[in-house]
Amino acid sequence: MKIRIAPEFKTQMAKEFNTSKQNVKMALDYYNNSELAKKVRARAKELLLTESNNVTI
Repeated sequence: MKIRIAPEFKTQMAKEFNTSKQNVKMALDYYNNSELAKKVRARAKELLLTESNNVTI
């Protein structure tokens, strides 16, 4: 299982969590399950939900 998000979101989250984009990618790929990884995945879900609410049909 992987969480797929836009590259700009990965960059944004790396800055928010004061970590590298590689760590963000590893968290989104479920490579690890640390507290930081859980927070990164929760934030990714928030960003994806916000992005989906902006879609007009």
